[in-house]
This record gives sequence, structure tokens and C-alpha cells, in this order.
Amino acid sequence: MTIKEVEERTGLARANIRYYEDQGFFSAARGENGYRNYSDENVDILLRVKLLRQLGFSLEEIHALQKGEQSLDRALAERESGLEAERRALDQSLELCRAMRQEGVDFYTLDARRYLDRLAQERVLEQDRDPVRIFPWRRFFARNLDLSIYAALATVVLQLTARMNFVRSGTLLPSILGLLLMTGAETAMLHFWGTTPGKALLGLKILRGDGSRLSLEEAAQRTILVMVFFGGGLLLGQVPVPLFAFISLGMLIWACWRVYHEKPLFWEEDGQLYLDGSTRARNFWDNNWNWLRVVGSCLAVFAACVGLMVGGHLLVSMPPHRGPEITVEQFVDNYNRYMEFSYGRENLTYQLTANGTFEEIPRDNNAYVVHILGESPVPQPSFRFTEEGGVLTQVTLVRSYDSGGPITGEQTYAVGLPYEEIAVAARCFLWKSLGNDGAAELYQELLEQEGNLRWQRNGFTIDSQARFSGYGGVTRVTLFAEEGRSQSYFVECTMKRAE
Repeated sequence: MTIKEVEERTGLARANIRYYEDQGFFSAARGENGYRNYSDENVDILLRVKLLRQLGFSLEEIHALQKGEQSLDRALAERESGLEAERRALDQSLELCRAMRQEGVDFYTLDARRYLDRLAQERVLEQDRDPVRIFPWRRFFARNLDLSIYAALATVVLQLTARMNFVRSGTLLPSILGLLLMTGAETAMLHFWGTTPGKALLGLKILRGDGSRLSLEEAAQRTILVMVFFGGGLLLGQVPVPLFAFISLGMLIWACWRVYHEKPLFWEEDGQLYLDGSTRARNFWDNNWNWLRVVGSCLAVFAACVGLMVGGHLLVSMPPHRGPEITVEQFVDNYNRYMEFSYGRENLTYQLTANGTFEEIPRDNNAYVVHILGESPVPQPSFRFTEEGGVLTQVTLVRSYDSGGPITGEQTYAVGLPYEEIAVAARCFLWKSLGNDGAAELYQELLEQEGNLRWQRNGFTIDSQARFSGYGGVTRVTLFAEEGRSQSYFVECTMKRAE
């Protein structure tokens, strides 16, 4: 029979029935649909508990009777004695009320100390229910754990399919895709398990009032409404407008305030309830391990999400042609892809061609380039390639310039040093031997040694030379041409595989 039928047969509220089952007096079977199916024996036990509770027996005493640890006759005798004492106390209270009326007392002249001895009665059955538990912040962190998980998964999907650079990208696409993934996954999880990864880690569960799990329709309705609220707030908060960030924060505060004051949120239907991981024997927060569980889960999930996105970033940033033997065309493809991944094609001015020169990327009429201190007359670097049997064996980067005489103030300019281009070229050419870490180390040594170094390592040699004159205010990566002086600019770096 259903819980509604049990209510009608016992006269107990649904909360009492669930509470007594949770206390271990009986265990209802579950049907194929997952709903509880109560038996006549369950009803008999509930009636016995109801009777004994109304007689004043404690739950511990009823448990002892059910387990046979104490006889009912003896328990009734003890309870009879207790009721006699209570009756005497009630008679005393009755007599006291009559005496107070006869004495004609009123509130402002009442001498309370004279009449304070009386018995207080409690409504026993109303105590036999799960207390209302309020945990808005745990619900908030559980929601954010879920959002972080799906946003990380969406980011990795976009990294692997669209080569998105999450470090550089400011798009809302990962958040939108993450919300869509979460909507479908959370609907299924609430229906089949009553929880989600974030809620499970923090000990939370969502069920119907009778303890059964939500139907697919109920789970979908709840999830979609939550996504509209939290998803809208999340997207508003990411838009670079302070007003939207305040709106997002206000939505969060409103939701927490509603929960704290035991007011339902608009996506919570009647009959749905949160369970917070407390048991009959112990409250969730009474277990010190659960404090560590909540904090540790939040930190671990956020760390795992960051690690997943960083791992995807490193994987996608690897050259598509990793050799060890590659062609000139594959080297050029590696180079251009890495620069586009790092900076975005829309932010690049030049791209490398198969003949070793850089050509300007076509732009529409709305594109523009900012020049500092005048446009540099120093030509773009160029590459020379050496092949043997169609395999690239040597790459040389050259960038040089001679002004041929002193320059005027109107001719001053700034020019960058091609250390990054050298490191990227080495990475794209010698990936198997160098990798990301080796390329970063090469770039750092080029800066420290001002472009002059010679590396001889396992499988390759890198020889770089740099000479400059006529420049002042030199930084680690930029030269500034000085007025009234002649400029000479020369950088050459050769990368060669071992014979």
C-alpha cells in the first residue's frame, strides 16, 4: 500500500511515518517503480508505536520492547506508576488553577514564585519528526562544485575540438556548454540516484516527501528552473559590467536568505525535501570528519578541474607534427598553429610561409595596427631550411638591418627581439627532444645571455648570435633607435639535428 493509505489507516502524519521508519521500527519494501510499498505488518507496528508513544513511552523503551529486551507487562506496570505520578501532578495543577481564581489574582499582581510548581506537558508525536535542517551554504557549494565540473568538461571538449585556449579566451562558450551538459546529466542523476557529484560529496540528497526519487519530469523541471536562475546569474556575472555582477550576487543572497528562513525556492515543488546526511544516531556536523569532507571536497574538485583544463591546454598546444622527422610544410604548420593558439589569429599580423618568409595576414577594413614610436624599418625575420631526402634537418632564423647612416628624430622607432620566435621554432622543430619545458628554458637563456648562446644536447645543436648598435633604452625584448646614430641589427640562430 502507498504512504497515503498508511496515513489513512493509522491516523499518523507522513512525517511521523517516515521518521519511525528512519528510527528502525520497520523497513518498507520497494516496488519495481522505486516507490515504497507498505505492508499490513508495517501498519500494525506503526499503530503499536503510536499507542505506546501516546501512553508516554520513549522511543528507546519501545525499541527495547520490540527487541524483546523488556516485557510489555513490566513496562506497562512502570508506566502505570509514572502515569499515577503525572495524574497527581495534574491534580495539583488543577487545584492550583482553582486556588488562583479564588484568590482573584491578575497578571500585574501575580506572585509567580508561589504558583510556579506545576507540570509541563509536551506534544509527544510532534517531536517524533526529523527536525528542519537549514544548510544554504552547503547547497551553494554543492551547486558550484557541479558547475565547476561541467565547465571544466566543456572547456576540455572545446580544447580538443576547436583548439580553444582557455588561458587567452574570454568567451562565454565554455559556461554555456557546461550549463547544457549539466542540465542533461543532473536530470538523469536526480532521477536515478537522487543526488549529483557535488551534492554527494557534501552529503546532500533530494527526494520526494515519501522517500522516493524524483520522476524524470520532476527532475527535468527542477533542473531547468535552477539552470535559468543560477545559469543566468553565472552568465551575468561574467559580463564585464559591474551592474550585472551585483545582480548575480543579489540573486545568490536572495536564494540563501529564502533557504535560511525555510521558504521554498521557486523550483522546489511541494513534497520535495533535502536530506543532509544526518542519521538517527548522529547529526551530520557532529562528525568532525564531515567538516574535513566538505572543505576537502571543495578544494579537491576545484583543483581537479583546474588540472583537467591545464592538461587539456598542454595537450592541445602540442605541435600536430611531432616527428622526430618532419617536412618544411609540417614545420610551417606547427609554427603558425602554435602562434594562432597562443595569441589568436585575429591578434596576429604575419604568418610564416613555406619559403621561410612572413606574409601579412589579410585584414578587413575595420582592422587596425598600433605602431609605437614609428613603424620599424627592420624587416621581419626569415627562415632558411635545409632538407635531406624530404626531411627537415636544419632551421636557421635570420633578422638583420643596417640604417646606412644616422637617423633623424622623425625616424626613431622601436623593434622587438626575435627570442620568442626562436623558442617557438625550436619547439616546433625539435619537439621530441625539447618539449614545452625545454623551449621555455631556451627562451629564458636567450633573455639572460642577450641572444648569444650555444646548446649542444642529446640529438640537436642550437647556436644563436646577436649584435646591435645605435640603440638606447634597451629592454630585454625591445630596442629603441636613438636619434643621430646609425643602427645595426643582427640576429642569427641555427638549429640542427645530430648527424
